[in-house]
Amino acid sequence: MALEETSLSIKQESNEPTIDSLAHNLVELVEMFRKGGPAGDYEWWGKETPRTVYKTYPGYQRGQKIFDEVVEGVRKLNTDMLSKSEVERRFTYEFLQQQTLRPDKLSGQELMNRAKAQINDLVEFEAWQDIDVPIMNLLLEGEPVKLGYVTFVAATKEDIELWQEKDYAARVQGIADIHVFARVRAPGDLGKALSHTRAQVSLALDVLRILCFPFYPYTDTCRIGVIGEIPFSGATPMIENRKQFATTFTGTGFYGKPEVRKLISKELEQSQWELINKLILKTDDSRSDMESKLLDGIHWLGESTKPDTNRARFLKIGVALETLLGGEPKDEMLQVRGITAMLAERAAFIAGNRLDARLGIDKEVHKHYKKRSDIVHGRKIDIELTHIDDFGILVRRLVLALVEKLDKLGDDLRNVDDLESWVKTQRYTLPEESRY
Repeated sequence: MALEETSLSIKQESNEPTIDSLAHNLVELVEMFRKGGPAGDYEWWGKETPRTVYKTYPGYQRGQKIFDEVVEGVRKLNTDMLSKSEVERRFTYEFLQQQTLRPDKLSGQELMNRAKAQINDLVEFEAWQDIDVPIMNLLLEGEPVKLGYVTFVAATKEDIELWQEKDYAARVQGIADIHVFARVRAPGDLGKALSHTRAQVSLALDVLRILCFPFYPYTDTCRIGVIGEIPFSGATPMIENRKQFATTFTGTGFYGKPEVRKLISKELEQSQWELINKLILKTDDSRSDMESKLLDGIHWLGESTKPDTNRARFLKIGVALETLLGGEPKDEMLQVRGITAMLAERAAFIAGNRLDARLGIDKEVHKHYKKRSDIVHGRKIDIELTHIDDFGILVRRLVLALVEKLDKLGDDLRNVDDLESWVKTQRYTLPEESRY
């Protein structure tokens, strides 16, 4: 008896031609497996993964391309909810295996209907997961704090007991001091939810890292991050005069644990925090090119706070600067002026409101960018922690200034061409005419 056809949702109706085509491909795969080979053995399916079933038998190899097209086709119809691994698993074991081995095999239109039903289930799939990520070297007193899609919550006594009971802490030696979880209400299957969570938590931590000023060891510094991501110690053991051990540090070995709420209120005005939060909550499609550059710049500045060689950290700050304000517009004069001059001028107008401030920023960018160029071109140059501190603080200042500038200028500052045009306007505007 034919399977009953259910009424299609609006989403399914709009995608019906695509679903029909994908279902036809699934049926073709079933027919390929039914022709013989190891697919007739139940044990074979258990030994293979969705990525290897097409490689263990010559007669199945042509199915790899078909299978990949089906998987990607379905994912495009429900991008926010489906991970590649979950779609592959479902098609392999919930459809192909069953329809190859079941005693009462479906065929013809019944098989086609079943394939459509399998695809429609995935197209309509919707799920949400609450994912908690343990954060090291961070405290939280009082109520949770929200940043974008991440909510920082204090770990309870029960959380700690579960942590110890499951022996999670022992898997990362020396890092059992967890007081805060980053919680995300994540869309999709488990794979999709975990990927979404990691991206959102990484972004939130990048914002917190650049607020902590963890560039120089003798300031009020900290090392915050996902457990296992940040090394616990920056110490290097050495032997002095072949007799006794000595220890040197690439950074401080004693990390402060900032309290989230105090950190935010200390480093940011409420209006700045609201603008950053608003930016993070925007979807990728709704962000302008400049807003995306800003988030990428925050990421690289956050990366520069992680333990690494001094040169690597300095270069990451340089990448952050270039990401924030770089990019060649349709301006033939750019090649004449040079990249350093371009970055310095843009930085000066973005973050400086007075002549002396702009001249100071211009000078600082030239100084730091020369060091960056020396490193890139292999010249011998020592990068001290004070250099990292000065450069990092300058770029952090540019981040916060650009957040406010993008909000003020709106659609007039959507891409690099707009940025260059705005800077040119500022360059030739008399002081009394300047609005921003």
